[in-house]
Amino acid sequence: MKFKFKFSDLFLEIATVFVIILSIVLWIFIMTSDQRFSHINQTQPVRQQAKTRNSKSLYDLYIPTNAYGFVDGKLYRLYDSKNNLPFEFSKELQNIKVENKIKKVSSDRESYENTLNNPDLIQLSYPDEITFGLLTKFKMKKGNREFNRIFIPKTNKWLYLGNDQNTSLYRVSLKKANFNTLRHYVKIAKNKEAVDFVRLKSGYSAFYVKSENWNVYSYLTSTQSDSYFVSRLLGTSGVTSRTNKNGRTTYSYNYYTRLRVPKTGENNHHDYLYTHYEKAKVPTMTNQLFDSVYYVHRLGLTEQDLRFFDADKNSVRYTNYIEGIPVFLNDHDLQVDTKFSSDSVTISFNSTNFQIPIPFDGQTETLESTYDMISDLSKHGLHQSEIERIMVGFKVESDKSHNNLVNLVPTYYIKAFGQWKSKSEWLKEDIKLYQKLEENTENEVK
Repeated sequence: MKFKFKFSDLFLEIATVFVIILSIVLWIFIMTSDQRFSHINQTQPVRQQAKTRNSKSLYDLYIPTNAYGFVDGKLYRLYDSKNNLPFEFSKELQNIKVENKIKKVSSDRESYENTLNNPDLIQLSYPDEITFGLLTKFKMKKGNREFNRIFIPKTNKWLYLGNDQNTSLYRVSLKKANFNTLRHYVKIAKNKEAVDFVRLKSGYSAFYVKSENWNVYSYLTSTQSDSYFVSRLLGTSGVTSRTNKNGRTTYSYNYYTRLRVPKTGENNHHDYLYTHYEKAKVPTMTNQLFDSVYYVHRLGLTEQDLRFFDADKNSVRYTNYIEGIPVFLNDHDLQVDTKFSSDSVTISFNSTNFQIPIPFDGQTETLESTYDMISDLSKHGLHQSEIERIMVGFKVESDKSHNNLVNLVPTYYIKAFGQWKSKSEWLKEDIKLYQKLEENTENEVK
């Protein structure tokens, strides 16, 4: 019995050590294998995974980007770096209850323009249309389900949603809403620029009625390494092949998921292309807006100032907004561009982070009135009837005093023929080629 007892103790010790070692091995295996832990979506459809929605991030990315109001009978674009007007609205929207009905008020152009110029309404706008179902569960059987402008009256019982493109106006009944703080911030907003709303091809844009001095800001930037995005998008142990073509490396996970990284060297624009191949129906517009949020999170970019910017032709785009103005990278690129098709999802994105703001040194850039800018483009051959949207945006210029220091220089950006370009870029283009291409496309559709 004595010998048997000692053998049992020895066996028990060996078994205990084996279990401990096995636990450590399994723990290391799980923590270092994204494909089996964090990236389960490689074995199930990505678009099913995309239905997991983070409401906080949704409201952060889909904050209105401009605020307008009347002061002494004149219309102004309003901005206050201390009291963020769109953020205040978004914060309140998360707390209120919306009745499950929406009433179409009008759809004619005259009524819509009267609402645009109503001095009793505060306006908040998105740079492009979003759907009613994105931020709350609107029930609507008929009609266009998109809007890009919000009108807040003096009452807290309802608000209005407007669609610039088809001039439809809807009234939404509210419960427990209180926009009094927003109204107060509108009254004390420090920055005001006089504007007119002018009808363009895709809706109404704010035209600055006189030349304005816009601040030039400077930022220290940073970028993540290629391995960071390879790990997040393909997994730390998921790369099955690596190819190099024209100086650009593409990493693949099996045949279905790829990540193309930027070229190395001085001409590195920090632009990546992620592609996931999968047979599926193209999502509805609401689901494209939802799903793109999922992909933005998955990229692992700094999202503090990232906002929805543009959506058309199954694409949803985001870019950084600094001091209320959108940032264009590499002359006219946006931070994130997601595209949905029946066989794949592709995401073009830039890894540049605007990390540390440099104290403002008083430098400004003078921009002419929007009317004068339009006149210059018209003389070059680009006519107002061909322009979809106009806005002031930041062009990123390198500062020679420091490798990672950039200056954000305000300039006019114009969307025409489906493309965003700065005024200076359009003045260098042969507009007749764009007009001919659009004409051929329209003839093919007919």
